[in-house]
Amino acid sequence: MAGSYIVRYLLGLLWILCCQANAEIRVKDDLDNHVVLEQPATRIVSLAPHLTEILFSLGVGDKIVGTVRYSDFPPQAKQISHLGDAFSLNLESVLAMRPDIIFAWHTGGVNRPIQRLKDLGIAVYVNEARTLGSIAAGLNRISKLVGASEQGSKLEEAFLQTLDELAVTYTVRPVVFFQISDQDLYTVNDKHLIGQAINHCGALNLFADIEPSVTLVSKEAILAGDPDLLILTQQPGGIRSPWLARWRDYEDLKERLRTIDPSLISRPSFRMLDGVKELCRLISESNK
Repeated sequence: MAGSYIVRYLLGLLWILCCQANAEIRVKDDLDNHVVLEQPATRIVSLAPHLTEILFSLGVGDKIVGTVRYSDFPPQAKQISHLGDAFSLNLESVLAMRPDIIFAWHTGGVNRPIQRLKDLGIAVYVNEARTLGSIAAGLNRISKLVGASEQGSKLEEAFLQTLDELAVTYTVRPVVFFQISDQDLYTVNDKHLIGQAINHCGALNLFADIEPSVTLVSKEAILAGDPDLLILTQQPGGIRSPWLARWRDYEDLKERLRTIDPSLISRPSFRMLDGVKELCRLISESNK
């Protein structure tokens, strides 16, 4: 009896081990496509700076074998080979990296080469955060594909909790114009993540209803809207935006002018919480 029990136990254990070894990882990406891996990825290509940031936050930055231009955070990311940028991608270089998976960005990505990589049988996860909260959900899904599920769950919970804590409500909501370009007057509507962040911080977006979500507007329309606050993206230590001087030519506007680091507020990674926090601070200070 004892011998029979031991045999059954060992067979059961062997079955469990075999099943675990062969268990595939199946995740839906943000475009609702199934992404399947036989085991967690150990060779990763990241085709967007914010995806590189997400992978480092999950503790798997050392598994990234290739990324794209402007992947500069954390500092270690600067040492990873560049395979292209938002406008072009070297397919031969990507294939030479022999990636287990490629993480791509739908809005800011080169979609035709990405489809070609899919056609070649390479696993591709396409990221597209449509809400601030979905940044956390996407981060958690990515974690499952790289063997960092526990860290992914922790970061999702922490992101949502911090985002909730940052929410602000004002009796009279200040009106904000947000300029995302150094050279032209491009802004965002309320569907855009930055527009959502403006609302989250208790303010009103001057161009909440424009279409598409990123649009060129006129100086006349901005002046007619008479915003309480003008926020320009400005890279710390970078080339100074010419619009800083132009807006200061308007005596009644120069005291309403503020800047924010674009890498904080425009990259849908865990670090965007820092951008929302800074945005809320700017709005709060201007509303006193």
